[in-house]
Amino acid sequence: MTVQGYWADLPSPAFRNLPADTVAVLRLGATEQHGPHLPLSVDSDLIDAVSTRMLAALGPEQSVLVLPTLTVTKSDEHIAFPGTLTLSAETLLSVLRDIGASISAAGVQRLVLFNGHGGNSALLQVAARDLRRTHNLIVVVCSLGGFTDWQAHYDADAYAQDIHAGDSETSAMLAIRPERVDMTQAQDFRPAMADWEKDFPQIGLGGKPANPGWLAQDLHPLGACGNATAATAEKGAHLLDSAGRAFAAFLADFARFDHRRGAP
Repeated sequence: MTVQGYWADLPSPAFRNLPADTVAVLRLGATEQHGPHLPLSVDSDLIDAVSTRMLAALGPEQSVLVLPTLTVTKSDEHIAFPGTLTLSAETLLSVLRDIGASISAAGVQRLVLFNGHGGNSALLQVAARDLRRTHNLIVVVCSLGGFTDWQAHYDADAYAQDIHAGDSETSAMLAIRPERVDMTQAQDFRPAMADWEKDFPQIGLGGKPANPGWLAQDLHPLGACGNATAATAEKGAHLLDSAGRAFAAFLADFARFDHRRGAP
């Protein structure tokens, strides 16, 4: 018998008889500035929207439980902008350790840390390894962007710089929360790293050999990166729908994955 849906919707006795291949999905959103045109809720809204689409795309044989979203995570790189809420790295790591311990106590062995905010990425790798070591959990870290079919609408160079409140995130919000988007404030937010290419070709974000420690205002004074004026709801719907389907397919594979080995 399979189980699909939201962890918190189950009664406690249901956890005594979960299938052995049940996958728990912990969504990590954020509450942080997204330029002058988008709400603070973007990362949480989008990770939830993809999760909803994933649940609808699951095969009948898959057992997946979606945990409550963490809507405040490590957003300290955005703290110069009013409204941003953040946990310290130490606090978020402790939260992830405690949630992981609770998942293990419930008898679930597989955990996906499904990230909607890039500022969490490095810390999630640390947390995943900790949970493997301390609770013998099978943990993977993945991001919303890793499952989107962005190639259908973006070229690689433009997409590499569209990292925060630009075309793709604005498009996705137009698809699901258009009332929260103020396109009169949208701009082509050209990020600083676009100007690094000539003088510092090895320094940048994502795919470059050297990554600087940065704050949001280092990349753009308005805290956004990418051409938000090019956003459309059509593009956003494609990004979210493709991500939901691809994420569901990944979870089917992950339910069979077990890399744990005995000590040498």
